Amino acid sequence: MVVFGGQDNEEQAARNVAREAGCVLATATVSGTKVHGGNAYQADGYVVDEGDFALVQQVIIFEVNPNCAGSMSVVGICDHHNPGDFGYGLGADRYWDASSLGQLCAILGVERTHQLELVAAGDHCPADAYAGRCSGIDPEEFLEFRIKGKAAFYATNPRTAQKADEEKIREFIAKAKDKLQEAKVVDGVRDLREAGLIDELPEAALVTGEAYIAMIDDVDRDRNPTGNKKIVLGGHTTPEIVNRFMGWGNSLPNRIGNAYGNPTRGFAGVVVKG
Repeated sequence: MVVFGGQDNEEQAARNVAREAGCVLATATVSGTKVHGGNAYQADGYVVDEGDFALVQQVIIFEVNPNCAGSMSVVGICDHHNPGDFGYGLGADRYWDASSLGQLCAILGVERTHQLELVAAGDHCPADAYAGRCSGIDPEEFLEFRIKGKAAFYATNPRTAQKADEEKIREFIAKAKDKLQEAKVVDGVRDLREAGLIDELPEAALVTGEAYIAMIDDVDRDRNPTGNKKIVLGGHTTPEIVNRFMGWGNSLPNRIGNAYGNPTRGFAGVVVKG
C-alpha cells in the first residue's frame, strides 16, 4: 500500500505509477479527515482509496508523516522536503533521484520515462528546469508540459474550470512576467503588494527565476472572503528569504496569528487585518 499526502501533479503521477504496479492506494488523514498540503506532516491515520486492504503487508509513505501508518510495516519513505529525507538538499543534477516520484519508481522497480522526468523536475526544482539546469529537460518543452498540466488540473474543479484553457494560461503567465519585471526589488524580492491578485504569478516567477511578495484577499476553507488580507511569499525563493519573511511577518502589529511557511519548500505567508 502507498499512503499519499496532499494533492498536486506529482502526487497524481505517483498514484498512477502505484496503481499500475498493483499497489493499494490510500490517503493520509488528520483526525479522520483527508490531509491537504498544509497539514500532511501532522497526519495520524489513513483511509484506503483503492484496492484490497486485506492483502496489504507493507506500506510506502509518500510525502506525509510516516506515523500515519500506525503499526503497519513501513518499507519505504518517498520525500525530499525535510531534513533527513533522501532527496533533501540534492541539486538539479540529481532531480530524478531527489524527487519523491523518482524514489517511488525505484522502490517499485518502475522504469523511468521522459514524462515522469518532467513531473519530477517540476516538483523538485522547477526554477532550475526552466533555467536549463536539469539534464534531459528542455525549458520550452517544460513550459508546455506545465501549461497542459495546469489546464487539466483546473478542469477538475468547478471553481477553476473557466481557467482550463492553455492559451489563456500562456497569456496570464506573459502578463505576470511583465508585472514582475516592473516591480521594485526589496531585499532580493519583487514587491507586488500593491498589484492585487495576478493570475499565474507563481509560475511566471519560476520561469523568470524571481522571488516575489504579494498581497491578496484572505479567504476561509470554503473560499469565502474574511475581510482580511494575506501577504504571501513565493517564486524562486531560498530558505534564507523565507526565514527573513517569517521574522518580518511576525513583527507586524496588525497580523492575525503567526506567519506560516516552509523554508525548504520555498513559501510563506501572513494574514493581516484588512
